[in-house]
Amino acid sequence: MSQKMLTLLNAQDGTNSAPSAAGAGVATNGLSVGGNIPDTCTIMVKSTAGSGDMSVTLKLWAYSGDTAVWAPLGTHSTAATKGILNEGNAIGETSANFIAHAEPVSYLGHFDRVYCEVTARGGSGVIVSVYVLGETIID
Repeated sequence: MSQKMLTLLNAQDGTNSAPSAAGAGVATNGLSVGGNIPDTCTIMVKSTAGSGDMSVTLKLWAYSGDTAVWAPLGTHSTAATKGILNEGNAIGETSANFIAHAEPVSYLGHFDRVYCEVTARGGSGVIVSVYVLGETIID
């Protein structure tokens, strides 16, 4: 097996906007092992600073060069929650002044790019990093 990691956000200290340019985010081919991107990857979130009752709300976007469209990933029924990780809810602290979260995401190989939007933060000075982890079995 071979594991790959992409950094979507590195020490993000505020909210950011939805992607608009085709080159926003990170190329999914960075997850490729032997030409294959795993069907299921994992989004990993961790806080690197902050205090108080910390939380972060994250929205995952994917881009297809074939359609030239950024679309929120997910199956939520409203525009407000579509693409929001943690079942459409803010991700809260796992322990005092620390956020850690892992969540599966499927079919990133169908897209050319992936992007993480921070739509909201709670607490004081919350800074987060977000990664995509993929593992491919090599025959």
